[in-house]
Amino acid sequence: MIRKNGLLLSLVLGLVVFWIGVHPQQVLAADEAGFTVKTVLPANQRDTSQTYFDLRVSPNQEQDLEVVIQNRNTAPLTVLLAAHSAFTNDNGVVEYGKSPKPADSTLPVNLQDIVTLPAEVTIPALSQQTVKIHLKMPAKPFSGTVLGGLQFKAKPDDKGNEKGAVTNRYVYAVGLMLSESDQPVVPDLKLRQVAADNDHGQPAIRANIQNFEAAILRNLHVNGYLYRQSGGKALYRSEKSRINMAPNSNFNFKLNLDKGPLIPGKYRLKLIAKGGGRTWNLTRTFTISKKDADKLHALSKPETPAASIPWYLILIGGIVLGISLYVGFKKIQSICRRKR
Repeated sequence: MIRKNGLLLSLVLGLVVFWIGVHPQQVLAADEAGFTVKTVLPANQRDTSQTYFDLRVSPNQEQDLEVVIQNRNTAPLTVLLAAHSAFTNDNGVVEYGKSPKPADSTLPVNLQDIVTLPAEVTIPALSQQTVKIHLKMPAKPFSGTVLGGLQFKAKPDDKGNEKGAVTNRYVYAVGLMLSESDQPVVPDLKLRQVAADNDHGQPAIRANIQNFEAAILRNLHVNGYLYRQSGGKALYRSEKSRINMAPNSNFNFKLNLDKGPLIPGKYRLKLIAKGGGRTWNLTRTFTISKKDADKLHALSKPETPAASIPWYLILIGGIVLGISLYVGFKKIQSICRRKR
């Protein structure tokens, strides 16, 4: 019997969730989660009307943050804790979990370096526990915003899972936003690497866009155009809207080559990005090598259909089968007559 290990990862984003592009807002806990997380706002909370941590900090500052975890189950519950810097995924969405890629090179402060918290806590049945999370700011000052989240996840109980059962795991992410001053910092964009890519089995051009400032960029709209290096007519176009970028983060903008692969040569990629009242014109010339072209061509090849049998062979086979059945039937009739 094949064991099914299903995982429903429901992102119940704590008492607060940072929806970049709108103001942070409160999300009520799902009863099925079995636990809730509540923040205890400290004196240096900037906006006391919110329930996420929005703290004014200073270099070398140390403090303990507190959250209250309530266990709604009739059995003890173990909760896993982690701290992560916010990042931008390739769909243009800000996330607060563990990033699948290294932190951006421009990130001034990595949350994992300044936050110390227990790896897990066990809470007795139908009770609550206050958990301390230690914050130690670096000596070097920073401008703008450091953004991230504190993650709380119920530890799976492998012993209690029956074969074939589906394990539900609910995750809370409590926002953590840090700043040292009110001095405004505006987002800024840079086009980094441009290369041929495999986008879920389809040929594409990947352009890595970086927000290298410590500021949130909301509602970004990007238009992409691919030309031959000296050409004036776009070979391919792509568009993506409602992109949100975390401070000091990057994501991959994809331009799918749905009309067929590129031949080796030099190309020019032009991106027009609009957001935050600004417009960026980003251009990069790059080369598609023969190796790149072969790789893109291989991805563009349609699946070879199963070999079909020519119609005339089917017709001949049908005739032969019909004759065989007729001859066999006549032989049976002849045998039956002789027996009579």
